[in-house]
Amino acid sequence: MVLVAAGVLLALGVTQVPVAGSSADARVGAGALTRPTLAWKTCPGSRAAQCARLAVPLDWARPQGKRISLAIARHRADDPQHRVGTLFFNPGGPGDGGVAYVEHAAQVFSPALLARFDLVAMDPRGVKGSTPIRCDLPVAPADVTLFPRTAKEFRKLRDYGPRLGRSCVKASGPLVGHVDTISVARDHDALRRALGEKQVSWLGISYGTQVATNYAALFPRHTRAMVLDGALEHSGSEVAMLATEILAAEDAFDRFASWCATADACALKGQDVGAVYDDLVARADRHPIPVPGALRPVTGADIRMGTPRGLLFKEPGVFGPELSWAALSRGIKAAVEGDASMFALPPVRVAAPLAERLSIACMDFVSEIRTWAQMQQRLQLGRQLAPHLQGATEQWEILRCMGWPVKAANPFRRLDVRDVPTLIVNATHDPSTAYTWALGLAGQIRGSDLLTREGDGHTSFFAAAGCAHDAIEAYLVRPHAPADRVCTS
Repeated sequence: MVLVAAGVLLALGVTQVPVAGSSADARVGAGALTRPTLAWKTCPGSRAAQCARLAVPLDWARPQGKRISLAIARHRADDPQHRVGTLFFNPGGPGDGGVAYVEHAAQVFSPALLARFDLVAMDPRGVKGSTPIRCDLPVAPADVTLFPRTAKEFRKLRDYGPRLGRSCVKASGPLVGHVDTISVARDHDALRRALGEKQVSWLGISYGTQVATNYAALFPRHTRAMVLDGALEHSGSEVAMLATEILAAEDAFDRFASWCATADACALKGQDVGAVYDDLVARADRHPIPVPGALRPVTGADIRMGTPRGLLFKEPGVFGPELSWAALSRGIKAAVEGDASMFALPPVRVAAPLAERLSIACMDFVSEIRTWAQMQQRLQLGRQLAPHLQGATEQWEILRCMGWPVKAANPFRRLDVRDVPTLIVNATHDPSTAYTWALGLAGQIRGSDLLTREGDGHTSFFAAAGCAHDAIEAYLVRPHAPADRVCTS
């Protein structure tokens, strides 16, 4: 999952539904399968894109019940005579919306994709322009730490989850129990029907790979082809998933530190970056660093939890220069000099997206921690596997779901996807979606192809130009096994 990656384009300004293909579809109810309608208008932020709203059931198990509204955007194919079809796009998260990407499609997608596909995306339920999740309490209060050092601090963390969850239910109602990935997948099929399409193609990025794969498991006959970039495997235990991500993030940090030794773009060039970083974290734990306007002074734990975001992209890309290894080096250097703003938690008044992201995550990921003894084991796991980051990852955030008052609708489970042409793409040193997850996901999609990108950075569509990016585009236009199964760019 990509909690830390969810967000705006920086460069551009409780019911579980069965998943069993067509037999599960039949249990949704005829009322939900009537064709919805869309009233397209020019998007306020783009002359080239059209926007609309789509009404869907709040609870897909009760299709005649209350409805919610989803924000939709479409960019029509630039070359309609050679149009392949409709391409659904989900950029990841959970908590990121697709509408902004479509509104700025020319800055995100290549001319080749824009020519051949109607590019369509939604802000998923609970997110951004769709019916939102809101909470009356802050997700990250100033006096709660994700790395408790005492039993008292642990109890404060453990007891806050239920309070936070109840505040979300109070502010958002039953929507809190229906923002799981299966519900989002069903929303996309309602969108397919509204578009009048028999089949759609998918480009799922990071958490978007989970949305796309669940869609294909539910609706294989309506899925023409998928590219899954930065694979999220959702089939094991919580601790196994966490351990894998801990290792991936620490590996990325070590590679960042090695890069800094000789890279002119690194603000710490020539220094022992690991030692500098560890000393900074230790000093911030002893004496938190004040940052004007932040939720609280920055602790060492805050620095560690903020670091994976800076590891996502080695080079600046569509998300702007502040998401790159060079920017991370500048942030560390500034923190050493007393300005820790890169790692500061936002004040409560601007932290609404955190509620959206966490509420979705709590419906799909269940923390196994219940006691202080278990928490101590988890802390030891982080220290043993990751001497620098000590376990700080996106998955570590799931600790906030302890005691969540709404049962997870889509807990860890294996999928069985058949008869859907699929290309899975993953970098060998992705800091967020570990390479091993790609192999695990491939085992759940029969006949899928795996393209390995030897290199750094989260995803290949956003993080790399070259053969991996070219293979993604070629597969979407004409699904076929890539000639080269390994790319270096």
